[in-house]
Amino acid sequence: MGKLLGIALAIAIAFVFALAFRHTRLQRIARERLNEDVQVSAVRRSGGLTPSLRRQRWIPPAVGLGVALLCKFVLGFDLVYSVALGVILGVVAHLFEGWRHAQHQIKLETQLANSLDLMVASLGAGSGLMSAIEGAAHEAGKPLKPELQETLGRIRFGETPKQVFEDLAERVPLEAYRLFAFTMAVHGETGGSLAPTLATVGRTIRDRIEIGRRIRAQSTQAQASVIGIVLITYFLGAMMWRTNPAGFEEFLRHPVGSNIVAAAIVLQAIGLLWITRLTQLRF
Repeated sequence: MGKLLGIALAIAIAFVFALAFRHTRLQRIARERLNEDVQVSAVRRSGGLTPSLRRQRWIPPAVGLGVALLCKFVLGFDLVYSVALGVILGVVAHLFEGWRHAQHQIKLETQLANSLDLMVASLGAGSGLMSAIEGAAHEAGKPLKPELQETLGRIRFGETPKQVFEDLAERVPLEAYRLFAFTMAVHGETGGSLAPTLATVGRTIRDRIEIGRRIRAQSTQAQASVIGIVLITYFLGAMMWRTNPAGFEEFLRHPVGSNIVAAAIVLQAIGLLWITRLTQLRF
């Protein structure tokens, strides 16, 4: 009965916090809309980053808190174990969310390189710039397709190409898109032949993608080593439990033993964050 009351209380508290957060967020959005300047840029009106690059930073804390509450009130674990498991699983969720974000970045850069190839072919065949962008937007898939369509539509509505491509670089803050936006902005000011320049930009983007893949392949070895060491510790713990179940369970129930095990789990979480940060190279 006590466990059910604890679970109900935790759910009620979480529901109240969710309602309060939603109410505060709606008030903030309403104030921002009321105070919005008439001259605000279109990128801010559209919500900033493109949806595919928006980080879901609320997921890791939610996973960690959910695991801690589940272990404490449902499974009946000690508080130190519940907190330690919530921390390490929250870190795992953070790493997974970062990997997902990196995959979206790679997809956007690859799609841009493919679209530039299509634009170069269209320009080489004698098409105009708008026709080349339209053809690339038609062939591109999500998440690049909506970005190219918005860029094309804004130019046709009369906005300056320089501002439109600068906004594109702000919505998609990747080096490849900054290079593309800078190239298009300079061409809009100076003119000249665009196909050779875009071909060079496309090759540069593909070279960056290839270098990034090699760096990730090298860093994966270090990450796999750390993950293997972490898993080995749990395997050794399971073997010790099978060898002497009574003594191992007594050690886990003892305050000193529980604190030591919980501290080891938290240190493993810190180690995962550390090795991930060390292997993230910018170039």
